[in-house]
Amino acid sequence: MKFSILLLASASLFLFSCKKDNSTSINTPPPPPVDTALEKFVTATGITDAQLKVNLDSLITRAKHHGWWDLCSVIYPFAGGTQAACKYNLKDPRDADGAFRLSFLGGTWAYTAASANPGDSGYGHTYFNPSIQIADPNSCHLSIYSMSDTPGGIDNADIGAYDNSNGLGFYMSARDSYPDSSGRPFISIGRSSFQGTGVNGAGFFLMTKTTANIASFYRGSSLAGADSAAVSASLPNLDLFIGNQNYTGSSEPYPLGFSQRGLAFTTIGSGINSATEGVMYSDITNFVESK
Repeated sequence: MKFSILLLASASLFLFSCKKDNSTSINTPPPPPVDTALEKFVTATGITDAQLKVNLDSLITRAKHHGWWDLCSVIYPFAGGTQAACKYNLKDPRDADGAFRLSFLGGTWAYTAASANPGDSGYGHTYFNPSIQIADPNSCHLSIYSMSDTPGGIDNADIGAYDNSNGLGFYMSARDSYPDSSGRPFISIGRSSFQGTGVNGAGFFLMTKTTANIASFYRGSSLAGADSAAVSASLPNLDLFIGNQNYTGSSEPYPLGFSQRGLAFTTIGSGINSATEGVMYSDITNFVESK
């Protein structure tokens, strides 16, 4: 009798234990899935900082939710504070020219947690040829987040290329220092160009084209100007540079006009409309300020 009671008690205890363990496994939520874009980027860059990973995850989530992720072929977040980390394209973080991984050339670049700075003679080769990589020249954009108001050199550009043989350009300067236009932003898409009034060269700048005949320029969330003149439906057949513009010269690549501004973020891709520009500006600014 005592043996039967002891056996029954042991069985009850076992069943209670199983029920408790089973209940725990049912009620404990699984860990959240890691975005594959974040996972690939972190693996490529070797980023280990936990907060930076959270910030990158938030950036990717917001970009996808707000609709500008798919409009970008290239996103350089310049995250990680080293050349090895800053060179990668968030959209395709392979160490290959075809993934538009940056090559940092020229002078001595400086890397911080906030930005990549080319100094007075550095530039970055994107391997992105707008005439080849952008399917519709009537839908294209360039954006940069500049960290300083440094005027740069004559004919400077923060990102771009210019084919001198046919006048086709695709470039943007947050602050052009050409002698008669010091301190003014300057943009070019195809054969269309726009030069704004004097502004501080630090902050977010975007130029975009979403229709055949209008090229628009934004500073922050505001439309700073637009060119409604006839716009060429072609883009230069040259790879884009950052911190400079690729130029048709005696040799290729041929950098012309060093911007000397540290960059915290850069994108290249399809046209951005006014509504998307506003949330894109907010998302990128939040990320840059969280670095």
